[in-house]
Amino acid sequence: MKKYERHLIKRDELVTVFEKSSFYIEHHARKIALLGGGVVLLAIAGFALRASMTAREDKASFLMGQIIQTYRAPVAASLESLQQAVPGSKTYTTTEERDQKVLELTDEVLSRYASSRSAPKAMYYKGLALTGLKKPEEAAKALQALVTRHPADFLAPMARYQLGRLREQEGNASEALIQYQALAEDAQGLFPKEEGLMGVARCQEALGRKDEAIRTYRKIIGDFPESDYQFEARKRIEELS
Repeated sequence: MKKYERHLIKRDELVTVFEKSSFYIEHHARKIALLGGGVVLLAIAGFALRASMTAREDKASFLMGQIIQTYRAPVAASLESLQQAVPGSKTYTTTEERDQKVLELTDEVLSRYASSRSAPKAMYYKGLALTGLKKPEEAAKALQALVTRHPADFLAPMARYQLGRLREQEGNASEALIQYQALAEDAQGLFPKEEGLMGVARCQEALGRKDEAIRTYRKIIGDFPESDYQFEARKRIEELS
């Protein structure tokens, strides 16, 4: 077979492919159009969903910024302290007024943006605000929700510590011990272990487990020689021995 004849055969094969493709498109134009439209609609829907989620996250983050600002806002109970406040900054006349505002903002985040990344942080500040408002059980509920639902959040150890403090203050050393023990054994190391151990030792003392408390204080001294708790741990050992 001559080279020219082979070239004709190849050309005819290519023409045949194009003809078959054109025939298919002509006879399935509606199906292809619908399929293409469906892909476009899916792409638009996906983009719209992502844009909506981004907008929600932005709004939740904005509220979270307000929460932090409010919680850290100064309390100026007198005219003199009001005059000394930073110009343009929000001030409150009482801690109760400030905590109530924090509570309002955290509830807004949790009601409108419960699935956002700001929700765990809102739970934490809600717990702090409720603690300040002398509502320990409600505060414990908010903090426990964070620890249970979002254990990997960076504020979860702080929530656990606050929960331990609440239980300790109400005289429930057994429940407080559980929280402090978890902090002391946290492998991620997001919270100072020696602070968790101090809580463990205090609860052991409260439960009458003096020997265990002494061992825990000695562990603090041995494992954390540079800790600020060295003096307190040594003092407790002397008093318990």
